[in-house]
Amino acid sequence: MTAPSQTQVYFARTLLARLAVWPVLRIAVDSSWGGPESKQKRTWMASELLDVFDSSSPSNTLHPNSASNQVDEDYIEEMILQMMNDEFDCVVEDGSSTEVAADLVKLWKEAKSGGEKAIEQSMKFWEDKERAIQGKRIQAQEIKVEEEEWEGDGGESGDEEDEEDGSDNGMEVDVPPTLIDRRNNEVPVIDEDGFTLVKGKGTRHG
Repeated sequence: MTAPSQTQVYFARTLLARLAVWPVLRIAVDSSWGGPESKQKRTWMASELLDVFDSSSPSNTLHPNSASNQVDEDYIEEMILQMMNDEFDCVVEDGSSTEVAADLVKLWKEAKSGGEKAIEQSMKFWEDKERAIQGKRIQAQEIKVEEEEWEGDGGESGDEEDEEDGSDNGMEVDVPPTLIDRRNNEVPVIDEDGFTLVKGKGTRHG
């Protein structure tokens, strides 16, 4: 088996770092929605995506001008959504998966056209962002609601931002999203950007 090129190695590291900073996946991993192996599942997701990108190139190499190198953003997004559903029991509805998929395809094209130097710069950018969130966590606020209080789209919680800087025993904490106690209610989770994702069984994407 041919050893991966340095460009492929850099792209793989960039892909993993991009997934690691995605707030929805951070919440899923930090909350162990995928069970005790949630972190390993994140790495597995990256490897599955990498295989798709890599297999789109002839002879498993980065080839900048091949028509077969075209990777569809919609397909990548559907793949991400399906894995989140299957592995974390999480239905993503905040639209952030579209941005993640677009970034990954952009990075792939960058690796193909710009080669090692270009993707190395992007790798450093995303790995710096990943390092910046280490030692931080997304601190959830749980709100217990009666079932009849959550009708339609009129939930008032989640519309107001928490202005507190949120420190926890010296640990830096991200602006907390509002989470809902779902033990008896099928209600959404609001992520740190104010969007909605749903943890639980739902319609599969793809």
